[in-house]
Amino acid sequence: MVIPLDFVGTFSNRWSYGIAFGATANKVMFLFSEGYQPLLFPQWAQAFVLLIGGIEVGLSHFPFFACLSSEFGLVSSILGFSYSLIWFVVTILYIIQCPHGQFVGSYETVMFYWPSLLCLAFLLGRFLHIFAKSLRVHLGWELQTEEKPFLEAHQAEHVRQLLRTRPRQERNKSWFQTRIYEWDPYFQFPSRMIGTIVLAFICLYLFIVIEFCVFVYVRDALDVFEGELESYITSMNQTGTPALLQVKELINISKEVWVVTILPASLTCVSYLFHILACYRKHIKRLWAGDKHFLPLKFHNPSSSESVVAIARYSGWQIAYILWGYLIIHVMQSLCGLAITYSLVLPVIHHQALEMLRGLGIGILTVSIVLGLMVLQVWIAASFFLQPKMGTDDKQKPLALNNRRAFHNFNYFLFFYNVLLGLGACLSRLFISCILGTWLIARIDRTILQSGYETADMGFSAWIGMLYVDHYHTNPVLVSFCHILITGHRQRRLQQTIKYWCLNQSAGPRISARSRTRWLLLQTLINNPELVRLRKSRPGLGSQELTQVLLTCSES
Repeated sequence: MVIPLDFVGTFSNRWSYGIAFGATANKVMFLFSEGYQPLLFPQWAQAFVLLIGGIEVGLSHFPFFACLSSEFGLVSSILGFSYSLIWFVVTILYIIQCPHGQFVGSYETVMFYWPSLLCLAFLLGRFLHIFAKSLRVHLGWELQTEEKPFLEAHQAEHVRQLLRTRPRQERNKSWFQTRIYEWDPYFQFPSRMIGTIVLAFICLYLFIVIEFCVFVYVRDALDVFEGELESYITSMNQTGTPALLQVKELINISKEVWVVTILPASLTCVSYLFHILACYRKHIKRLWAGDKHFLPLKFHNPSSSESVVAIARYSGWQIAYILWGYLIIHVMQSLCGLAITYSLVLPVIHHQALEMLRGLGIGILTVSIVLGLMVLQVWIAASFFLQPKMGTDDKQKPLALNNRRAFHNFNYFLFFYNVLLGLGACLSRLFISCILGTWLIARIDRTILQSGYETADMGFSAWIGMLYVDHYHTNPVLVSFCHILITGHRQRRLQQTIKYWCLNQSAGPRISARSRTRWLLLQTLINNPELVRLRKSRPGLGSQELTQVLLTCSES
């Protein structure tokens, strides 16, 4: 039995596979956490332990996918419903018996297992729907649905849109369609993408809950440390040394900033998940159109074996990138929040707003002067060191030097200033690279490495390999062409079968070979009148009359 998780399946089946993936979220997070805990195995054996754990999770959830993809709907729906019900009941009993835990406290089990319960409830409803539909077919109340066609409806519609000579008149688009996303009715995401996104949402939720629980534990430890710090200050019979007060203030601000940045960091990763779907559709449609310019040159002809391995890695790596990306983005946003608090908020609280504004004004003025000098250099080069436009329609001057001696003096005297300016430009380059790299670390569809080093980004390589596999297996034009070949081959075989059946039937119609030859001869002469004069006529049998009629038809 082949489980269609990638390229086939109706819309409801795609979401069913996605929800079945979502039911494994707790086990996935368990494996993720176990990989970073000291196990009772040697360090070199932990990779094998995680591999065995992953296979165990896969085997325990394999029946869901097997029952969803089976062709025997009545039996598979009963088995799938029973298996889902067992999981649902066991999870409910576990939550009732152990509702609390040592890590979170009250209702810890409910917080961790309600996504799995929701997914199992969906699967129960899905199997009931399959059972009812199969039962109606078995009782004869409904016709048996044909097997899934080789060419799906949305692929055929996509090809029809390409073959239209006159495009349809575009209707007015809304703000959401223009600025954010426009739905394409002739494109469907594979079940692998839907399952990956659903599982990533659930794992991200569980990861945020775990992170918040760790934060509560660290916060309680810091509160104990603050109490000891205050007792120390009291024992010193002082109002507090400045260093100790600053440490206490830093701890309080860090806790508040960390809590505040949970929401923007989570919203950033959630937006990335939706953006990955949009990028998948955009990239795969470009590949369908034969456009590879958006890919680096090294990825224009990837290895077939690496692409197959990439599509197997993509789902797991996408989830891991989102989880690590959330943590890194959260840390970065917390550091930015601390910088803003210390530079803008605390001076106002400490009644140092004038000093803060004075320093802010001096900094803005310095940056403005530096940028102004850079713009001034460009203006001087455009005004004095370039030859005039060759035509009135030219948008800019040609790249031809003018006043070369003045340009050499200009270049010489600004050399020493540009050395100092380059020091700041180099640091800004490093700062911008760090900000963009940490901000886009969760984006597996975009490389964060420089041009020429993209192959070192294993996540981006997995994304490109997955795109190529989907492109070669789901290209609507290629699938339509194969569908035409298969349909034509089946029709030819059917015609041969009918012909042989007619010849084998004694009472069936018989076609005279002589009559068939004469009919083809007549059709050829009518379509090619110039052959009538060249045809050798025989006496009798009305051949002369037939030739005269054909000549008359050809002349008319």
